[in-house]
Amino acid sequence: MALAAATVWEVRTAGVDDQGGGFVAGAAGTDYSQANAKRTATGTDDSTVDAVANGTTTLTSATANFQASIVGNIICLSGGTGTLAKGWYQVTVRTNATTITLDRTVAAGTGITMNIGGALASPGMIGGTGLVTGNYIWIKAGTYTVTSASTNISGGCLSLGSQAVYIEGYNAARGDLGTKPLIQTNGAITTFTFINQGTNGQQFVRNIEFDGNSRSLSVGCGIRGWVYACKFSNFTNSAILGGSLVLPIAVDCYATGCSAAVVFNAINCVNCVGADNTFTAFHAGSADCFYIRCLADTNTGATSDGFSGSAAAEKQFYVNCVAYANGRHGFFMNGQRGCTAINCLSESNVGTGYLHNSNIQISLFNCGAFGNATDFNIGTNSGSWSIAPVTGTGSFFTNASAQDFTLNNTAGAGAAARAAGIPGTLLGLTTPVGYLDMGVYQHQDPAGGSSAHSAVF
Repeated sequence: MALAAATVWEVRTAGVDDQGGGFVAGAAGTDYSQANAKRTATGTDDSTVDAVANGTTTLTSATANFQASIVGNIICLSGGTGTLAKGWYQVTVRTNATTITLDRTVAAGTGITMNIGGALASPGMIGGTGLVTGNYIWIKAGTYTVTSASTNISGGCLSLGSQAVYIEGYNAARGDLGTKPLIQTNGAITTFTFINQGTNGQQFVRNIEFDGNSRSLSVGCGIRGWVYACKFSNFTNSAILGGSLVLPIAVDCYATGCSAAVVFNAINCVNCVGADNTFTAFHAGSADCFYIRCLADTNTGATSDGFSGSAAAEKQFYVNCVAYANGRHGFFMNGQRGCTAINCLSESNVGTGYLHNSNIQISLFNCGAFGNATDFNIGTNSGSWSIAPVTGTGSFFTNASAQDFTLNNTAGAGAAARAAGIPGTLLGLTTPVGYLDMGVYQHQDPAGGSSAHSAVF
């Protein structure tokens, strides 16, 4: 057997990496994992050093005083006469005050250390507990320092293999989406990925901040699932590194201070920002890739694009994206079968606002450009189109240098991008469904106006 899919884990800076750390959601017992310390000298369900295993799923203790409340808790067992390797086991049955049943066999031994309750201390240790698909991991706000590039050990990185698990940071209460826990390294480690998953499985990472401290070949997340509301700083081998076939999705993520490799690499993105990096912000993998309401801002370097495609990719799609003041091109569009941009803005890039590559087909629908060395160059290939383009006479934005990318209302500039996006009316309907702006932010009309659009992030 194995741990239950419904197991929920707790990580806190005040925890210890040999404590229980988890509880099975829906079990009849009491969750002891949501505490800093293991249970000791409470009189019931106490941690002990006198546990006895007989080579079956039965475990006994003369002093723990087991109650019905123990059922569903994860306990950590180690040591004893059999030199039991540290492992985590689920309590499935309480027989009496001295006897419980576990989810799987424990090697025979006496004097086994049994820790009940209390959170774990490092995200890396979670991977060594025996995670299975369906598990939840909660990480409380605080700073977690990764001191080893090795995985699934105390102070190490987290490798999830093919397990589809959910990881979320919180501040005071689970699910509050408050202050993000910070996972960082201050040591001399190199060539690491803080959270990594194999080619199978779908993980979900939410509300966590990662700092690679500019260590060589550092990656924030290498996954095949979702990354939601996370911040990434100072990585040198991508903030998020996706795959060649199964692309993850980043939503509401921010990356800054990254170098030496693409920031959002081979990943679909919605409402994401790559700002003040020294490499290309967004780059497609070898599968179809989409970018919706994403912003590439001031990514410097002679070969740094806001958005770039991959010659190995089928297609790329850009919708309501902005490329501003990047070191080379705004949108460097490449792909085996063409690229499409809708309602995008490209401004003040050192190179070309929208640039095709080779013989691919480029389709631009209601896209704007201003202040690039060249605004539009989509080539003359059959099947390349630019429909309703806007060439600005001034900056589209209120104050882009201060990262205010709302549209100004200057004629020929921001005003030309307001209500200039598609769709305005859905085909077959007589009532307009909206007045979409170009770019990531939608303007708000005065009270009583015909439309009211709020910021997207």
